[in-house]
Amino acid sequence: MLNGKKVAVVLSGGGIRGPLQVGALESLLEHGIEPDMFVGTSAGALNSGFLAAHGPTLNSIPHLKDAWRSATRDVVYPGNIFTIAGRLVSGDDGLFPTEGMRRLIQSHLPPDVRTFGQLRAECYLSAVDLISRKLFVFGDFPEAPLIEGMMASSVIPVLQPPLMYASKQLVDGGVLAEVPCSIAMDRGAQVIYAVNLGTGEAPGDPVNGLFNIFMRTVETWLVQTLYTDLRRARSDPAIELHHIQIGAFGDLPFNDFDHIEEQFEAGKQTMDLYLAAPEPREAFKPESAQMPQLEEVGGMREFILPR
Repeated sequence: MLNGKKVAVVLSGGGIRGPLQVGALESLLEHGIEPDMFVGTSAGALNSGFLAAHGPTLNSIPHLKDAWRSATRDVVYPGNIFTIAGRLVSGDDGLFPTEGMRRLIQSHLPPDVRTFGQLRAECYLSAVDLISRKLFVFGDFPEAPLIEGMMASSVIPVLQPPLMYASKQLVDGGVLAEVPCSIAMDRGAQVIYAVNLGTGEAPGDPVNGLFNIFMRTVETWLVQTLYTDLRRARSDPAIELHHIQIGAFGDLPFNDFDHIEEQFEAGKQTMDLYLAAPEPREAFKPESAQMPQLEEVGGMREFILPR
């Protein structure tokens, strides 16, 4: 609790850039902000699960760092061009197996924590079911196995095979909700620190080239749920939402594990800087609560997608 309000940390996806969130979490805890709740997807699900399992205190940060230091290319993305080609030819569901990642997660969880009900803080992890095309959340039922939630939320489609669990074909929750703040709001969070390693609100520069245009298109699709959640927070004066975007190491290849330590430090520096002058989302004034200012340019008017 912070001034009597329930505090949540929401951690986005980010893949290999997940250590940035570890540094940000260390900064939050150093500033006396101890979360009551964690919400995560993809890399953020791993960080959320580990910290909720060990406890939301500074003493748990070394455990989280050790987990990331144990994540190597051979563990998470084993093999070579020939094994990848073999998996393609044989019609496998992913380019890399996930057994190594499962062992890594298991080895860094406390031995007495196996289910969500055994966690030392509330934790909610999102995953997408490819069968129903719906978003699912682990954490509401105490008997749910923690490792399955962490695995389901973090397996990256195409790179890794989906997780079959409870007759669902589950993949990275970031496919539908990259920064799932609504999950925290729905569960009573009043102060939210959203640590976003993906796209933010600032406009980007024009892009050129087929690959860059495709990637910007994907980013545009993924960021829409964030925009919706930010509008929701602004429309509710009871919610104080801090959106901290960390863009460092944005060009790292997905399998580059050589910059873990630098990312710890960069994430901490970013959060330290933010907390020196925090800027929570300002609530809409009553007269503007129904419709924020829309951009108008060149005979066009911005349209806000309904939730």
